Amino acid sequence: MKKQLLRNLGLILVLVLVGAAAPLARANTEYGTPVYIAETGHTLAYNFRQFYEYRGGLAVFGYPITEVFLEDGRPMQYFERARLEWHADLGVVQAGHLGTWAAREKRDLPPFQPLPAAPTEPNVLFFPETGHSLRSFFLIFWQGYGALENFGYPISEEFLEVNPLDGREYRVQYFERARFEYHPELPLGQRVQLAHLGRQYLLEHPAPAWSTQPVQSAVQAWDGLRPLHISVPRIGVDTPIEMGGFSYGVWEVPRYNAIAYWPVSAVPGTTGNIVLAGHVGYPGTIFNQLPDIQIGDEILVTTGNGVHRYRTQELYTLLPHERG
Repeated sequence: MKKQLLRNLGLILVLVLVGAAAPLARANTEYGTPVYIAETGHTLAYNFRQFYEYRGGLAVFGYPITEVFLEDGRPMQYFERARLEWHADLGVVQAGHLGTWAAREKRDLPPFQPLPAAPTEPNVLFFPETGHSLRSFFLIFWQGYGALENFGYPISEEFLEVNPLDGREYRVQYFERARFEYHPELPLGQRVQLAHLGRQYLLEHPAPAWSTQPVQSAVQAWDGLRPLHISVPRIGVDTPIEMGGFSYGVWEVPRYNAIAYWPVSAVPGTTGNIVLAGHVGYPGTIFNQLPDIQIGDEILVTTGNGVHRYRTQELYTLLPHERG
């Protein structure tokens, strides 16, 4: 197998050159299948589904309350308790800093002031990065449900606060990505709850109306963002794009006359590279013309939100022994 990469500004086209009998590797991750969440009428798919299920699911993030949409040039999806962000340039999903946002007008209050010294009490974790401590039920929850990657550092001490969504007072603590609330009336293992910062944020910063509407099926996830069609007018390439297999370590390219979008890459209009792959060498294969592409050729990639224009900047061939 030989792969020729045609690199453009933010777009990589991969030509998989194989003989007719060459086997195809199969992506084997369940996260490539979008799921439908009936409770809110929204979906989970690809990078967001993987992060959600691996990092604590419903207990940590709540139900999805939007579809994926672009915000500040990045794919994002809102959940009752969080915002998940796809950073294609880094290859990771990250939880947004909604705790920092919710605390933006509270930073002068006493609970948000750094402690003058680390506490000497047992079973207290101190963070010199922010000058705050973590203890008791909040410490147990923080350590048990993802720690820094899910919640970030504490940015306050514990204190009593009225929840703006339900008007009730709780003992709370703010973190970069969350606000913890203590509910003594609940069973022991459920007393720490995360505030619905996703809902709270969207009250002040509404998402696009289409993204908040319930969808009819899971396959609608990302339909407004992902590449749907590619055209290279000078060489006659003009074809739909399929969704390829979801895997970080395996290529899955459809046979034979199709081009696949790799959903762990970027989406048009965002930071990072979009990866599209297809075969050449079979009779009638769509990408057979692509080796004739030249520097400067225009490439048009269509999504549900419009047409994105690219120009070829670099061509090179990757041989099997050069994979790394």
